[in-house]
Amino acid sequence: MADSYPITFKFFILLVLILAFAASNIEPKPFINCDNYPLHVTIINDIYPDPGSVPTEFTLHCKSKDDDLGFHSISYSQQYEFTFRPSYVFWINTLFFCSFTWQGSPYRHYIDIYSQKRDGCDDLQWKMNRTGGSKWGKWYPWKSIEIMDANSTSKL
Repeated sequence: MADSYPITFKFFILLVLILAFAASNIEPKPFINCDNYPLHVTIINDIYPDPGSVPTEFTLHCKSKDDDLGFHSISYSQQYEFTFRPSYVFWINTLFFCSFTWQGSPYRHYIDIYSQKRDGCDDLQWKMNRTGGSKWGKWYPWKSIEIMDANSTSKL
């Protein structure tokens, strides 16, 4: 019986250390106080036309795990906007990602347009060009790029 106490105490100390380490790696969630207000995301086509050509129109397709916002064609300097309510449950990260295609490029370009962990509770305005997008003065390259076949579908 005397031998079980040191093992139990060592197990308790180990458990406390593991929990303390796990808690130290938890990021503070910037979106806890969103209060379920709607957020607005604006995406602006900033793909400059090639010299002597017509302005470049792109097609975007945005989705989350629960919502598919469909395909939208946006002319140069025009914008697309959508509104949603981020999760009010602190351990769930609302995420919207979009794909972009345009004439003259054989690729489908992807970017996370809204991540609750990254963007918090703020409305966003993105300017998208051939190499990625910018918001709040910070540059984000495309998250991934896929080549498309002749039917404009991704080749995987």
